[in-house]
Amino acid sequence: MNFAIDLSSTAVGIRAAHKESLITAELSSRASRRPNYGVEAKVLRRLARALATSDAVMLELLASEAARLCRAGSAGISVLESPPDKPASFRWAALAGHCAPLLDTYQPFGDSLCGVTLAMGKPELFKTPQRYFPSIETVSPPVVEALLVPIPISDGPWGAIWVMSHDEACRFDAEDLRLLTSLADFTGAAMQVTRMQGLAEKRATEAEEAQQALRRTEERTYAFIATLSHELRSPIAPVVSSLEILNRLGTSGSAATRALEIAQRQMGRLQRLIDDLLDASRIRHGKVEVKMGACQLADIVWDAVHAVQPAMDTRKHHLTVHSPLAPVTLHADAPRLTQVLVNLLSNSAKYSPDGSHIELAAVVEQPADQDAIMSPGSVKFTVTDNGYGIPADKLPYVFDMFTQLGSRPSMADSGLGIGLALVKYLVECHGGTVSIASGDGRTGTTVTVVLPVLERLQIVLPSALAGKNQ
Repeated sequence: MNFAIDLSSTAVGIRAAHKESLITAELSSRASRRPNYGVEAKVLRRLARALATSDAVMLELLASEAARLCRAGSAGISVLESPPDKPASFRWAALAGHCAPLLDTYQPFGDSLCGVTLAMGKPELFKTPQRYFPSIETVSPPVVEALLVPIPISDGPWGAIWVMSHDEACRFDAEDLRLLTSLADFTGAAMQVTRMQGLAEKRATEAEEAQQALRRTEERTYAFIATLSHELRSPIAPVVSSLEILNRLGTSGSAATRALEIAQRQMGRLQRLIDDLLDASRIRHGKVEVKMGACQLADIVWDAVHAVQPAMDTRKHHLTVHSPLAPVTLHADAPRLTQVLVNLLSNSAKYSPDGSHIELAAVVEQPADQDAIMSPGSVKFTVTDNGYGIPADKLPYVFDMFTQLGSRPSMADSGLGIGLALVKYLVECHGGTVSIASGDGRTGTTVTVVLPVLERLQIVLPSALAGKNQ
């Protein structure tokens, strides 16, 4: 029903050929019966309920009600459409009365009552139309009068609703025109809703297909990443071993020593990138393992600081660590929690100017209902730097996979944008939360991780951490 035709170009020919049949002006001079709005309202309610079934049921009911309301011998809905490779035509989509056997037949646009009506752009009344329109010669009994009203939708006429009289004593009047116009308006609105529903369903289907295609692409991408990472590990392992052997054997000459240092440093970076790719694939499939157990907060902090200290020294950063003096027992995966802190501290090191100040704070927070110091609480890790900061438009996405952090990343060691996504995943696996805040995109970033302790705090003095604070 998406057929379109230039009605204005056909109007003159149609008016000239069929003007003898048109008697529309008589409607205003004929005596008209009084409206029965109660009956009309009941009909519209029945049509509204029919909308919940199907278009065919609604149109069939519409045709039968039009015939009944207008006391017509026939009634129908003509839809502007054409069979494949055929001229412009109307299909009789719903019929009632004597014309019912002609359901789903076609009348050519240029030789139809609907063609004239749509070309004229207004309701029309025809007398003895079979004398002027050969396309309806087969209708029996002969048609005395036919009243047609265009059915409008948003982008032009969709078709027409019509009634026919086969009895010389039955003539249509202004009340019939009003009723038929009301039914045409209802039909147009209903067809517009149906069209919008169809369009919405089509777009929903297209969106779902696009989502499925995207998911398939993502699955293939992550499968490729996992395969590539595993394949790269095999040749890298002997290269790393060979470099370690060369380093132990020692080499003469400063140039050879520097070359070996560069090779080891770059191989270390390559190994980290491969590990990141493997982590990305595992996160995608929920296969990053978290093995919970009792562990010490001090050991986690110490291991993280020890791991990032070379990077801090290389960039001449000053790292300050604040942690509890008393031992704190956590129920966590210690290596994974260490990995969280290492990723956060490494990001601060990467995205801060040389010689910056970076701070790691671990604070134990007691619950609001504090019965005793033996009550379980939570531990909050905060990593703060005075580096480049993060632009406001990037803040909502920093924990997404493959998102680059910072407004001025160090291109030599910017990574793949996996670190913070892994941080978020591991923190949530521990039942915790992670948040990030930045200044104006130029100065400083703060990342806060809050984890439940899930073990009763053990306060023991003197501190076992005293020698580990920096």
